[in-house]
Amino acid sequence: MTFRLPMMPSSTILEVIPSLQYSCFRRNLSYIPTSIPPSTQHLDFSFNYLTTLQRHMFPRLPLLQHLDLTRCHIQNIDNGAFFNVRNLSVLVLTGNPLKYFGRSSINVLEKIHKLVLVEIGLLSLDSLNLQNLTSLKELKLGTNRILCVALPTYSVTFKGFTLLDLHRNNISVIRADDTSVLRQMGSNVTLILSRNPISFIETGAFAGLYFKEINLFDTFISSTVVRDITGGLSGLNVIRLKIGNFEESTWQETVGLLLDYICYQFYIHYCFILLRGYRMSRQQECSYDAFVIYSSKDETWVLDELVENLEKGHPPIQLCLHERDFQAGKSITSNIVDEGIMGSRKVIVVVSQHFLNSSWCQFEFELAQSWLVLRRNASIIIIILEDVEDKKIKRLFRLHKYLKKNTYLKWKGNALSNIRFWARLRKAIIAKN
Repeated sequence: MTFRLPMMPSSTILEVIPSLQYSCFRRNLSYIPTSIPPSTQHLDFSFNYLTTLQRHMFPRLPLLQHLDLTRCHIQNIDNGAFFNVRNLSVLVLTGNPLKYFGRSSINVLEKIHKLVLVEIGLLSLDSLNLQNLTSLKELKLGTNRILCVALPTYSVTFKGFTLLDLHRNNISVIRADDTSVLRQMGSNVTLILSRNPISFIETGAFAGLYFKEINLFDTFISSTVVRDITGGLSGLNVIRLKIGNFEESTWQETVGLLLDYICYQFYIHYCFILLRGYRMSRQQECSYDAFVIYSSKDETWVLDELVENLEKGHPPIQLCLHERDFQAGKSITSNIVDEGIMGSRKVIVVVSQHFLNSSWCQFEFELAQSWLVLRRNASIIIIILEDVEDKKIKRLFRLHKYLKKNTYLKWKGNALSNIRFWARLRKAIIAKN
């Protein structure tokens, strides 16, 4: 619909756009009004009274994308209840004491991306029929009574699935069979298991699994449980790990250091290598003066300048270089931890454009920073090898934060600056922490 404003040129037209959002929030309604405009895309019907969602209860809303039915006292959902809103992308049913799902009640929502079933009294995923929801990306099932992380076998058809939220359920045991479907769902999945009373993880349950993130906050009931289940976590590959906050205060600080830990395809048992290293570091003598983190594309500068001036200078400074000093036949990650970080008094980070583009360099830096926090007498020396774009450094939050708080060295390449550069670098490496 259009209309012409008075006293305006004939070419000026104001278009009236129908409202895309409609709210019935907390209106004590026990029915769905038929007056909801068919153009509505977002409907907030939370905090009302709908004991049963009956067949065709909603008016025809072909454009509706987001439907919020939070705490509407819903106990039953009949087949066909969502037929007239079957183009939904988001459905929120949080806080409803659901006792009955019609077998096809939710299964009709073939275009849905996000399904929120938090605090609905759910006992098992088997009671849901989501077979047709192949576009589902996020499934939130927190604060229920679910006992198992296993997904139904049809879940492997969910295209682009990114989030399984099972926080605050009753999951105490995770067996290898429970993760078989997750194993087939790609590497971009975030798994949230926070506040579950996990006491046992079967060996191999997470072996070969790839996740974007795993959240295990407030999950293990004690540090003793963690030591007992490390075998079950070994072989896990994860980009972001959140773990810690035991009820036992003696472990809160130590394990809390691993919170929000970021790495590249990080095997979980290296977290515990770091913790063991924290306890053993006083008894272990370092083999190297400094471990050098650098991109292989900057190897020429490292060998011709860094090695030449430090190892052949007086006194000689022994460097650990990954291409020269890592043990053959040992995994890269083990070498980084054992030979590089734990085996050196200092860590030198050579920042360049190549460094910023390297996932392995970023991984090594993140690992070194975590070790720096664990072993408080360690230190990181940053060398800015060339001018780099500030926006690229800002994308690496921890590096950007470290550079803002700590003094770093900048390589300029001229004779006078070089003299000062090598003197300052030697002093920083030799200095006791």
